[in-house]
Amino acid sequence: MSPSRQKAESEVAGHLLGLRSAIQALAEHHTSEPHELSGHQTVESRQSLLLSFERLEACVDEMQEILATIVEATTDA
Repeated sequence: MSPSRQKAESEVAGHLLGLRSAIQALAEHHTSEPHELSGHQTVESRQSLLLSFERLEACVDEMQEILATIVEATTDA
């Protein structure tokens, strides 16, 4: 594996970890105090926010899995 490729893969993995951490911090901030959602929301606000952050984390999980698949599939034997 070339050093530049390894560096790029490592950077992407690091960005995904940073993104996960930032999402968790943002979720804690937004769910620690009550907020009212705008519009005609029918679901309880906190529950709705938690679900949104869970979806964001699931997207990060998926990106990490895809990156791992790419790395595995393209690793020199």
